[in-house]
Amino acid sequence: MKKAIVLGVGNAQVDLIRYLKAQGWWVIGCSYRREGRGLEYIDQFALFNITDADGIEQLARAERVDLIYSVGSDLAMPTAARVASRLGLPSLVSAETAEMLQNKLLLRGFLTEHSISPIRYKGVRSQSDLDDWTLFPAILKPVDNQGQRGVFLAASLEEARGGLENSLQFSRSRTLIIEEFLEGPEVSVNTFVINSETVFNEVSDRLVVEGYAGGIPRGHIYPSVYSAQDVRSEVQRLTVLCNRALGIQNGPVYYQAILTRNGPRIVEVTPRLDGCHMWRLIKLVSGVDLLEASVKCLLGESPPSLQVAKDLQSRYLRFCHLPPGREFFQAEHPPAAAAEYVEYYYADGETVRPINGHLEKVGYFIEPYVQ
Repeated sequence: MKKAIVLGVGNAQVDLIRYLKAQGWWVIGCSYRREGRGLEYIDQFALFNITDADGIEQLARAERVDLIYSVGSDLAMPTAARVASRLGLPSLVSAETAEMLQNKLLLRGFLTEHSISPIRYKGVRSQSDLDDWTLFPAILKPVDNQGQRGVFLAASLEEARGGLENSLQFSRSRTLIIEEFLEGPEVSVNTFVINSETVFNEVSDRLVVEGYAGGIPRGHIYPSVYSAQDVRSEVQRLTVLCNRALGIQNGPVYYQAILTRNGPRIVEVTPRLDGCHMWRLIKLVSGVDLLEASVKCLLGESPPSLQVAKDLQSRYLRFCHLPPGREFFQAEHPPAAAAEYVEYYYADGETVRPINGHLEKVGYFIEPYVQ
């Protein structure tokens, strides 16, 4: 039986775990604590931090695994790439590229160097680093965290200084990035590269919860209904340029962008599938299965067709949310009558775990989009 290590056992990794199990794999799930919905699907649990490349390598050697991968986790990608390289296992991206893309300061420098979505930004480690920053409002983010943790919007220098220490606590390197605040609709772009060519490049609307800096997602609409064709074409052009500049040869690359008055600006890039189950939304709408394509590509096999038909009917992937610490009950989050897919992250009576610490996803539905 083939063996795989999946880095992480949370909601984002459940789709990959279930896919591998359906294909007959023995799946080992790794996490720094024995907690997460993926525990009910894996064959074996290993208590390792997913950033511990040496520990994961020892586990992979001991278990003689054939594959190590993850979805929905920036933190997992450098480890997966590094361990795969050491053991001669398949990988879709180098550890160096994965590390650069998970660090917001390095990513912004890369984009600026290649004249892709230039914006004003600066690295911040202390109060004095803010002294010469004059552009407000501005958004501050830990450079090496994900899931909106520690992100805040500052309307003034005083607000930036006031929130600095709290935000620094969410950064392993105690480094933030301050960026000019970008206004406009948000989009996601799921791309897929084969033999260095971007062969799949689809734009969807990324809807966010109002009142939270960093953009907590409340849902996605695919295909996009809120962006004009010329704007979609421009953001697709930028993603192709970026994929080429990154040297991606095969596999998925996920983007988030903001459609400003001055044109699209890329704000996030990651060499993996997103953490919002958009592969399922895309499959329901277009028939293209990016999850299967990712695994097959990783294994050196021919992926399924990535051709998208014209005149697709938009569908809405809608999240349910609750604050951490609250008890979950399905009856409080009913799907629409026309929902085509329903999945909850919790059973009735379970307590919602803190992830971003503000408003947590507790399930999602996919339903026809009604304007």
